[in-house]
Amino acid sequence: MTSPATRRPLPALVFLLALTVLTSLVWWRVMNRNDHTAAQSTCKPSTVIAVVPRPQSVALSVLNSTSTAGIAKSTAAKLTARGFKVTGYDNDVGHAPIAGVAEIRYTLDQVRAATLLSYYFPGARLVHITSTSEGILTVSLGKRFLAIATDQAVRAGLAKNNVHFVDTVPRTPSPTC
Repeated sequence: MTSPATRRPLPALVFLLALTVLTSLVWWRVMNRNDHTAAQSTCKPSTVIAVVPRPQSVALSVLNSTSTAGIAKSTAAKLTARGFKVTGYDNDVGHAPIAGVAEIRYTLDQVRAATLLSYYFPGARLVHITSTSEGILTVSLGKRFLAIATDQAVRAGLAKNNVHFVDTVPRTPSPTC
C-alpha cells in the first residue's frame, strides 16, 4: 500500500483540467447561442430558386433615389424595351438615399421576379418587405447605378447559376410552422 505522500497528483490534475475545459466550452456555447435560430429554420420557406418568370410577366415601378434627374424615366424606358411591364417611375420619396446600385423591394410571393431583376441590376440589394401599396415590385436606383446589364450578361448570369425562364412560375411556398 502506498502512503499519501507518495501518490502522484498528475492524473487528478489532468482530469480536473479536462473537466474545466469541457465545462468552459459548454458555457461558451450556452452564452453565445441564438435563441430564435430553431424557429427561423423551421419556419423559413425554401430559398432555392431554379426558375424565374419571363420579363413580360413582371410588373414593376422604377424610383430615383439620387439627385440625378431623369434616371428613373430612362431606366423605365429601357426595361420596357426589354419586355418588362413598367407601371410607372418617380422619385423615391420617403426613403433614405441609396448609396449602392439599387434596392429591389419585393414581397414573399415576388421573390422569383425580384431574383430575375437582380440579374439586370448587378450589385442591387434585395429588400424583402411585407407588402406593397401597388402590389408590384419596386426598383429604387441608387448613387452607384450606371446602367442595366446587357441581355448577354443576364443570360450568362442565369446560365452560370442554372436558373431558367418559365412561362408559369410556381408560387413560392408559404412557411409551415
